[in-house]
Amino acid sequence: MLMEKFVLRDRPMTISVDRLFKQLHMDFNQDDEDVQRVQSMLEEALAIANPKAVYGIAAIEEKGEDYIVAGGVKIPSLLVRKNVEQVGRIFPFVATCGTEVEDWSKEFSDVLEQYWADTIKTLLLMEIRSALSDIVKQTYVPDANLSVMSPGSLKEWPLPQQATLFHLIGSVTEDTGVTLTESFLMLPSKSVSGFFFSNQGTYENCQLCPILRCPGRRAPYQPDSIRL
Repeated sequence: MLMEKFVLRDRPMTISVDRLFKQLHMDFNQDDEDVQRVQSMLEEALAIANPKAVYGIAAIEEKGEDYIVAGGVKIPSLLVRKNVEQVGRIFPFVATCGTEVEDWSKEFSDVLEQYWADTIKTLLLMEIRSALSDIVKQTYVPDANLSVMSPGSLKEWPLPQQATLFHLIGSVTEDTGVTLTESFLMLPSKSVSGFFFSNQGTYENCQLCPILRCPGRRAPYQPDSIRL
């Protein structure tokens, strides 16, 4: 079981028009009809958006050869085991853009408007994810680096481990509205899960991911940086 669990919701969300245009690779022109529509959609989304996150603290009770037990839940993964070698706890989490803006985005049938709405949801997810990361770091590991692992990002910790993570956190749907499909995908789709852990070095999933042109890349591809 988690030592403690916390829910983030009802937080003011601010996304500038400039930031959205940059994400969309659009030039700002007040007289452009598409620009006006994007601005209008952003205003609509921010008026109803309520991104959410749930996180907790799980003590690591056992470290096997290729697994750990945290909060009474077994997490099988050699990479997970290697990454938590020097720590005694992890901070599992789920964060989402929120069901409110997800429902709003389903109103659009135009392909371009669907893309704009999807980008707005992505930025909302980034905002709540950033707020969550800041809270965990400042509260629990202010003097160490904060790294993160997410199931499905790498084959060494596959997507079905979403179910394990949801079980470890408990009541994820009640806390955030996020559900798991039979194929272990999250709904709303603009959701992310994983766990934070303190790290004296630096670790990013990107170091082991060969998709070099990924727009979310946070570190260069270094396949030999972690020996399995």
